[in-house]
Amino acid sequence: MSEAPNFPRDDADATDAIAFPKPGTVRRGNLTFSHPALADWSWPYTVVRGAEDGPHLALISGVHPAEYPAIEANIRVTRNLDPAELRGTVVSLPLIDVPAFLPRTPFVCPIDGKNPNRFFPGDPNGTFTEVMDDAIFRAVIAPADALVDLHGGDMVEALVPFSIYSVTGNAVVDDRSEALARAFGLPYLVPLTPQPGAIGGTTAHAAAAAGVPSIVAEAGSSGLLTEPETQLLVDGVQNALRSLGMLDGELRRHDTVEIGKFTWLRSPAEGMWRPSVEVGAHVSEGDTIGRIGNLYGDTLAEIAAPHDGVILFITSAPAMPHDGLIIAVGETGS
Repeated sequence: MSEAPNFPRDDADATDAIAFPKPGTVRRGNLTFSHPALADWSWPYTVVRGAEDGPHLALISGVHPAEYPAIEANIRVTRNLDPAELRGTVVSLPLIDVPAFLPRTPFVCPIDGKNPNRFFPGDPNGTFTEVMDDAIFRAVIAPADALVDLHGGDMVEALVPFSIYSVTGNAVVDDRSEALARAFGLPYLVPLTPQPGAIGGTTAHAAAAAGVPSIVAEAGSSGLLTEPETQLLVDGVQNALRSLGMLDGELRRHDTVEIGKFTWLRSPAEGMWRPSVEVGAHVSEGDTIGRIGNLYGDTLAEIAAPHDGVILFITSAPAMPHDGLIIAVGETGS
């Protein structure tokens, strides 16, 4: 990476909360927490405080730390964001699940085996992941006016780029979340309503429930650091900043397909998963989209599309436990 731009700097570490530098200044440092469970860890952060007042955006990534285009995009945006051209403040944490990064642990924190994106807003009396989520939620997410959480395909995931926002029933927050997701400009948009049996405890759900408009933006696949997906996320963040009035420039318009049903299918048996479609493929209800076989090559289960739609996500690794996530189909209404 090239030399850092010569923006005014006032670096400082932080504990439990992040203080802003003076207007027109960048601050880098390590965020630590006073909770005893987190005492051995620190989180690199960057604050870019604009020369003029404006919204406060939390920009995070690395909740799943093998989603490398997301992490790289976060680093690239904040490294090159000129505070003289910014209104408001961007607070960036490029890596949330710090303990999982160097061991290359997909999905979960290796300390307690929990997926951090299932336990927000966290619990200060819980296990490590719950304590970490609580500390980061309080320090970074809750104080913000909006949240952009960058994700992508982890080591065993392939996906087509899409954004998610949480539908809470708070019309003001929901409308702002949707507008932020549309401005981000990924090809597909998924509104999710928290409900029993559905995935919960995500950053976006917790932020929106606390009144912070929020999105999750997904691009990249299979734990690879790929330039097109990285740039897609960089462009999306910059467009989101324009939509919030934090950067000048023309707001780029994108054709975005809204998803109706977002159905996650799980394996009815353990064995070898063999998808017969690729991400982005359009399928009709009842189409065979893969099968589960045993280690003799016998078919244990045929997997059929539950409804018309587009394949948004596929588990790319063949090894499949019983009830493991295999594929996701989004209903496009076309």
